[in-house]
Amino acid sequence: VKRLILMRHGEAEVMLAAKNDKTRRLTASGLSASVRTGQEIRARGFSPELILSSDAERAVETLEAVMRGGAFVGIPSKTLGILYLADPETLLFRCCEVDDQTNTLLLIGHNPGWSETASELSNTHLVLETAQAALLEHSSDSWGDALNDSGSWRLKAIIP
Repeated sequence: VKRLILMRHGEAEVMLAAKNDKTRRLTASGLSASVRTGQEIRARGFSPELILSSDAERAVETLEAVMRGGAFVGIPSKTLGILYLADPETLLFRCCEVDDQTNTLLLIGHNPGWSETASELSNTHLVLETAQAALLEHSSDSWGDALNDSGSWRLKAIIP
């Protein structure tokens, strides 16, 4: 079974407060909401074995908050420039590169790509708000097979 958690970053400061989009930071409410989402991911039994995040500041801060909230100690994590404002094709390609030994993967990034990917995989129209995560599950043992089977992923929950 493969489990994919697609999480949108927490609420970020307005563009005027940052020099550019990539350097926007989380607001206080975005930070606390991200911690709560981490707690809820853990409570739902979706503990990630690998976390991949956009390299935008707000996504990196979300990653750190989720790890704290979920007590995900020692979980490997990587920030990747390719995930910044990535489209569904890029997200699915990156997931296919994940080793099949990893059963639960958490991706942290941005709309519209995250909502579009969750919608495509689950065959359900979804719009992820800030600090929300779609918990998806597929019966395959292979990331390649599961991701090539769009529309058949089970949407287990949208949290919070």
